[in-house]
Amino acid sequence: MTLNAVIWGVIGFLLTVMVLSYLIKDSLFFRLAAYLLIGLTAGYLVVLVVNRVLLPHLIWPMADASWSERLWLFVPIVLGLLLLIGQIPHLSQLSRIPLAYLAGLSAAVAIGGAVFGTIVPQGQAMLDAFDPYRIYADPQLVWMRILDAGVMILGVVGTLSYFHFGQPLKKLNQGDENKRPVFCRFSARLVRFSWGLPWALSLLVCFPQLCWHLLTGLQLLVK
Repeated sequence: MTLNAVIWGVIGFLLTVMVLSYLIKDSLFFRLAAYLLIGLTAGYLVVLVVNRVLLPHLIWPMADASWSERLWLFVPIVLGLLLLIGQIPHLSQLSRIPLAYLAGLSAAVAIGGAVFGTIVPQGQAMLDAFDPYRIYADPQLVWMRILDAGVMILGVVGTLSYFHFGQPLKKLNQGDENKRPVFCRFSARLVRFSWGLPWALSLLVCFPQLCWHLLTGLQLLVK
């Protein structure tokens, strides 16, 4: 074992003891370890952002980029400056512009990931459960697969019923509704339509198929 490994091991042990001292009481040693952790983390993140984001994607491309590309590179610079200027009390309103852009972009990425990573695969799995080739591939498992499809569609209907009817909705007055911006009203209707239409089509397609498979299974059982 080298000397450096021994030194860093001792430092890690002392910091662990300082953190665990909080179990006894809030002492100076715990605060020192917490401040050290926060400071090192902040410094590491700053160096990481500068070396991995700002320099390769913003500063260095400015030298070789054309004027049209430089205009696009000025957009994050302006947003960052607005965020910094917003720390001034009299100019705090300016920080809302980059924060709104960041919130909207994060929401778009999150919704896209939820739709294409969760909702669409789950809907495809529910539709695959009603595939006749899958159900009748093995005659001994026909009823088991029909039961599996029925449980799946009941779970979907129950989940949608909970979110739509489990909580009484507040009815807005027409005056309050008209006070909302037109963009907000249009976005709310678009979200309701985009979330409700796939599930409604899935239920419309799957429920008749389930009934048909049940009747076919009964006919096979009678024969």
